[in-house]
Amino acid sequence: MKVSVILPCYNAGPALGRCLAALRRQELGGGHALEVIVVDDGSTDGTAALVDGLEPGLDLRYVHQPRTAASGRSAARNIGIGHATGDLVVMLDPDHVFPPDFVARHAGHHERRPDLVVLGPRHRLGDADTGPEAFLRDWSFASLPPPRDVRLMVLARLGADLDDLATCWHYAFSCNLSVRREHLLAVGGFDVGFAGWGLEDSELGYRLRRHGLAFVFEPQAVLYTWERGGMTARRYADWRRNLVHFTATHPGADVAQLWLLDDTFNPDVTVEDGIGRYVAFEHAVRALRG
Repeated sequence: MKVSVILPCYNAGPALGRCLAALRRQELGGGHALEVIVVDDGSTDGTAALVDGLEPGLDLRYVHQPRTAASGRSAARNIGIGHATGDLVVMLDPDHVFPPDFVARHAGHHERRPDLVVLGPRHRLGDADTGPEAFLRDWSFASLPPPRDVRLMVLARLGADLDDLATCWHYAFSCNLSVRREHLLAVGGFDVGFAGWGLEDSELGYRLRRHGLAFVFEPQAVLYTWERGGMTARRYADWRRNLVHFTATHPGADVAQLWLLDDTFNPDVTVEDGIGRYVAFEHAVRALRG
């Protein structure tokens, strides 16, 4: 199996270098091949020079896309999908690092079944954890904390596997997702009608589910970030605008229940309250199905 890793980036700086170093360290085994496609979405921070100066060891393709009003994560990932030649596509963000078996854990599931969407957890490292430069010196994943991811919390609360959830499609977060390229092409890739932050990946998950794919959450396919993002008023506004687009594109009652999550993305809502809303969302969609 050939694996294509797609990395859309915009002014990602040193974080991209760390991610590519983690990809260079991947231990695939089983005769797998790995290619990496960096889609530079109009960066102005010298991303091209950073990629040019990398050590050899990766089958890497750099694609520069000029920044326009149409730029964004959906368009950048679609460009990456268009350049991919692998059987399997793994989607990442450039601010991530991960253990040497990360890609192999994704690929293993797809070797066993061809009809999967595989997801893994993301953990934000805090100030008390190993900083990025110290981490790069020894790549000590064993010293990092276990992942804390909203999907792990939801699955624990509901006592279910991801594929058992009526709302599994919502959790197809593209920061850590893999699916065979043939399925991405069959559903038309990402919807470029989404702008800014949020829901373009969940909407892709919705179409992949309707396409007949099963969903797997692999807790050992974990990645880490030092990115301090979090929810902001601007992201919340983006999310609400994108939800209007999502519900207009898919006017069914199940998608409409996403409005139950509205306050989850309000910066003032606690994590615990947010998990409760995810559980309510799941129960609402189950109720619609009897």
